[in-house]
Amino acid sequence: MGDTPPTSVRYVKNGKRSQWWQAAQTNGQVHLGWKYVPHELLLRADFAKIEQIVKVQYGSRPGATQDFNALRDLLDAPSQHIWITFEDGFMWWCTVHDGITVNPNGETKDKGYFWLTCDRRWSKTSVKGKRLAIADLPGTVTATAGFRATVCTPRGWHSILRLIKDETDPDASNAAKGRHAYELAVNKVVKRLSPKDFELLIDLILARTGWERICTLGGTREGTDLEAENPTAAEIAFVQVKSSATQGVLNDYVERFNKRRDRYARMIFAVHSPSGKLTPPADLQVQLWTGERVAELVVRLGLGKWVEGKLA
Repeated sequence: MGDTPPTSVRYVKNGKRSQWWQAAQTNGQVHLGWKYVPHELLLRADFAKIEQIVKVQYGSRPGATQDFNALRDLLDAPSQHIWITFEDGFMWWCTVHDGITVNPNGETKDKGYFWLTCDRRWSKTSVKGKRLAIADLPGTVTATAGFRATVCTPRGWHSILRLIKDETDPDASNAAKGRHAYELAVNKVVKRLSPKDFELLIDLILARTGWERICTLGGTREGTDLEAENPTAAEIAFVQVKSSATQGVLNDYVERFNKRRDRYARMIFAVHSPSGKLTPPADLQVQLWTGERVAELVVRLGLGKWVEGKLA
């Protein structure tokens, strides 16, 4: 296979209850059943006779057409498809060579009746190495995991291709651009908040992220010192809220925080309009919330309307 994967997708299940998945993954294969179809017909891809046998096998029961179409996908140039499956909490994918290998022992507990050989072996990461964990995939993709038959064309195959190729969904991309533009606009509003409103905003952000104010240590025109507690994490944070600050001011508060590490698990320094670039120490639990970070949190936590209302 070349560097570019095929642009067609098929889902496959390696045996009932994935009984052949271990052999498929270990050996770089796709294991299938259909033990009622003679090997020679599969090897010749004699679709006319295969279709007749499938219809006889099903009789009046539904499913014959679906089974025959699945066999056609497996026997008629399967290299034109990306093959996916869902196992061990991941979406796996591979590509295969054309042509099948029959099991000389027939269908067994550990191996299928016949199998395809992988060109590109089963992988649970995208082309660029991103893990394809089921928990991180959209519902349009994971819905296929519940498919009961052996082979199908996934409804979300466009999304599957994008995930494997590390491409972004155009609608998602436009939404991300819109969110970024909104964050930039919110940042401008945040910088115009009064000191009191900025302090209230930080309170709201803390509350929505699991923190609650337990003490106001003192305030001046330049800023306010707070203590906030996260009960679930059993942590207390030293919080400083300022409209503006220099690196020297940040360093001063970091020193105060460092002296009280027996009480404080972390320090949050919120400043919407810093004077120059501020750099927190890398070796301490110090979070720097500049205007950009505050705006990001405002949008993520649904506080945009509250911020907008302060200048309405």
